[in-house]
Amino acid sequence: MVRGRPLKSEIREKITTILDQLVFSYGYEIYKYYKKLFSNVTSRVIYYHLRKGVENGEFVSVNIKRVLGNFSWGDESERVYYALGPFASTKRKWHDKTVNANIKPHNVEYDWIDHINKKITELKAIAKIVKEKDKEKVINKCDKMLEWTKKKTKDYSEIEAEINSIKTFLK
Repeated sequence: MVRGRPLKSEIREKITTILDQLVFSYGYEIYKYYKKLFSNVTSRVIYYHLRKGVENGEFVSVNIKRVLGNFSWGDESERVYYALGPFASTKRKWHDKTVNANIKPHNVEYDWIDHINKKITELKAIAKIVKEKDKEKVINKCDKMLEWTKKKTKDYSEIEAEINSIKTFLK
């Protein structure tokens, strides 16, 4: 039996569907939508799952903004904006609920090339040290990364070649 929290999480799946509608969002906004749509949850749990999702590649931290205002903790707040990462998957049962909530997406343009290059570097490092039995998992990650790249960029031919070279190295 594996110790610790499971890798899959219903809360992260629900956050994924919210982010799928919003495209970009920060933690507190996700928390408000989650509470409205699904159930009573603490903001601390949402932030935990956002951090865990970034570690797993389900979410990507895309921007950090400092916002001035009159908050209970002071006059400044830091907003970390998140988007769906290459390993995110949305569940149909949660998707229907978020679509019916009329969530308006944020109109934010973002250059994904930097994030994609970082993920490719990570995949190359993993490919060099992966054991024989885990090669298929890394190849699956490469395929997911390729799908995600096609959604995020217009010209992905160079990136596709790099990811395919990783897959070739693993075979």
